[in-house]
Amino acid sequence: MKNKARIGATLVGLIIGGISYWFQPYNQIQILNSNIPLVWSLGAFFGSLLLMIYFNEKPPKIALLISLGVALAVLARIIYDTIFWDATSHNLAPFEIILCGIITIPSAFMGVYLALLMKKLKK
Repeated sequence: MKNKARIGATLVGLIIGGISYWFQPYNQIQILNSNIPLVWSLGAFFGSLLLMIYFNEKPPKIALLISLGVALAVLARIIYDTIFWDATSHNLAPFEIILCGIITIPSAFMGVYLALLMKKLKK
Protein backbone atom coordinates (compact mmCIF):
# COMPACT_ATOMS: atom_id res chain seq x y z
CA MET A 1 0.00 0.00 0.00
CA LYS A 2 2.88 2.35 0.71
CA ASN A 3 4.29 1.84 -2.76
CA LYS A 4 0.90 2.69 -4.30
CA ALA A 5 0.78 5.90 -2.29
CA ARG A 6 4.24 6.93 -3.43
CA ILE A 7 3.60 6.18 -7.08
CA GLY A 8 0.14 7.73 -6.93
CA ALA A 9 1.35 10.96 -5.34
CA THR A 10 4.16 11.33 -7.87
CA LEU A 11 1.78 10.64 -10.76
CA VAL A 12 -0.69 13.22 -9.45
CA GLY A 13 2.15 15.74 -9.36
CA LEU A 14 3.18 14.84 -12.92
CA ILE A 15 -0.39 15.30 -14.10
CA ILE A 16 -0.66 18.67 -12.36
CA GLY A 17 2.60 19.83 -13.91
CA GLY A 18 1.57 18.55 -17.32
CA ILE A 19 -1.83 20.22 -17.21
CA SER A 20 -0.26 23.54 -16.29
CA TYR A 21 1.74 23.59 -19.53
CA TRP A 22 -0.88 21.91 -21.71
CA PHE A 23 -2.81 25.06 -22.64
CA GLN A 24 0.21 27.34 -23.08
CA PRO A 25 1.61 27.87 -26.58
CA TYR A 26 5.23 26.81 -26.92
CA ASN A 27 6.49 30.26 -27.81
CA GLN A 28 4.57 32.18 -25.14
CA ILE A 29 5.40 30.45 -21.89
CA GLN A 30 6.09 33.05 -19.23
CA ILE A 31 5.79 31.58 -15.78
CA LEU A 32 4.88 34.73 -13.87
CA ASN A 33 2.55 36.21 -16.50
CA SER A 34 0.34 33.17 -17.00
CA ASN A 35 -1.94 30.85 -15.08
CA ILE A 36 0.79 28.25 -14.54
CA PRO A 37 1.50 29.15 -10.85
CA LEU A 38 -2.23 29.11 -10.11
CA VAL A 39 -2.62 25.63 -11.59
CA TRP A 40 0.47 24.42 -9.67
CA SER A 41 -0.82 25.83 -6.42
CA LEU A 42 -4.43 24.69 -6.67
CA GLY A 43 -3.46 21.32 -8.11
CA ALA A 44 -0.94 20.63 -5.35
CA PHE A 45 -3.47 21.71 -2.71
CA PHE A 46 -6.38 19.59 -3.93
CA GLY A 47 -4.19 16.67 -4.98
CA SER A 48 -2.56 16.41 -1.58
CA LEU A 49 -5.92 16.89 0.13
CA LEU A 50 -7.50 14.01 -1.76
CA LEU A 51 -4.50 11.70 -1.47
CA MET A 52 -4.24 12.29 2.26
CA ILE A 53 -7.90 11.40 2.66
CA TYR A 54 -7.51 8.28 0.51
CA PHE A 55 -4.17 6.94 1.79
CA ASN A 56 -2.93 6.51 5.35
CA GLU A 57 0.54 7.87 4.76
CA LYS A 58 2.69 10.42 6.55
CA PRO A 59 1.65 13.97 5.57
CA PRO A 60 5.11 15.32 4.65
CA LYS A 61 5.72 12.35 2.38
CA ILE A 62 2.58 12.96 0.33
CA ALA A 63 3.18 16.71 0.10
CA LEU A 64 6.80 16.32 -0.99
CA LEU A 65 5.99 13.59 -3.51
CA ILE A 66 3.34 15.74 -5.16
CA SER A 67 5.78 18.64 -5.32
CA LEU A 68 8.40 16.28 -6.74
CA GLY A 69 5.98 15.17 -9.44
CA VAL A 70 5.27 18.77 -10.45
CA ALA A 71 9.01 19.50 -10.52
CA LEU A 72 9.60 16.44 -12.71
CA ALA A 73 6.93 17.64 -15.13
CA VAL A 74 8.60 21.06 -15.27
CA LEU A 75 11.96 19.41 -15.86
CA ALA A 76 10.49 17.26 -18.62
CA ARG A 77 9.07 20.37 -20.28
CA ILE A 78 12.44 22.12 -20.05
CA ILE A 79 14.19 19.14 -21.64
CA TYR A 80 11.54 18.87 -24.36
CA ASP A 81 11.73 22.56 -25.22
CA THR A 82 15.51 22.66 -25.35
CA ILE A 83 15.77 19.55 -27.52
CA PHE A 84 12.93 20.07 -29.98
CA TRP A 85 12.32 23.82 -30.03
CA ASP A 86 14.73 26.52 -29.01
CA ALA A 87 17.81 25.64 -26.98
CA THR A 88 17.90 29.13 -25.45
CA SER A 89 14.27 29.19 -24.33
CA HIS A 90 15.06 28.04 -20.79
CA ASN A 91 18.21 29.91 -19.86
CA LEU A 92 16.93 30.33 -16.31
CA ALA A 93 15.80 26.72 -15.86
CA PRO A 94 17.15 26.28 -12.30
CA PHE A 95 15.16 29.30 -11.19
CA GLU A 96 12.07 27.86 -12.88
CA ILE A 97 12.40 24.67 -10.86
CA ILE A 98 13.04 26.64 -7.65
CA LEU A 99 9.96 28.76 -8.34
CA CYS A 100 7.98 25.58 -8.85
CA GLY A 101 9.06 24.36 -5.41
CA ILE A 102 8.31 27.70 -3.77
CA ILE A 103 4.77 27.58 -5.15
CA THR A 104 3.86 23.91 -4.76
CA ILE A 105 5.43 22.87 -1.46
CA PRO A 106 3.43 25.25 0.80
CA SER A 107 0.22 24.52 -1.10
CA ALA A 108 0.72 20.77 -0.82
CA PHE A 109 1.45 21.02 2.90
CA MET A 110 -1.68 23.11 3.45
CA GLY A 111 -3.77 20.49 1.64
CA VAL A 112 -2.25 17.60 3.56
CA TYR A 113 -2.71 19.16 6.96
CA LEU A 114 -6.24 20.30 6.15
CA ALA A 115 -7.08 16.69 5.25
CA LEU A 116 -5.47 15.53 8.48
CA LEU A 117 -7.57 18.03 10.41
CA MET A 118 -10.70 16.84 8.58
CA LYS A 119 -9.88 13.24 9.51
CA LYS A 120 -9.42 14.13 13.16
CA LEU A 121 -12.62 16.16 13.30
CA LYS A 122 -14.54 13.30 11.68
CA LYS A 123 -13.51 10.97 14.51
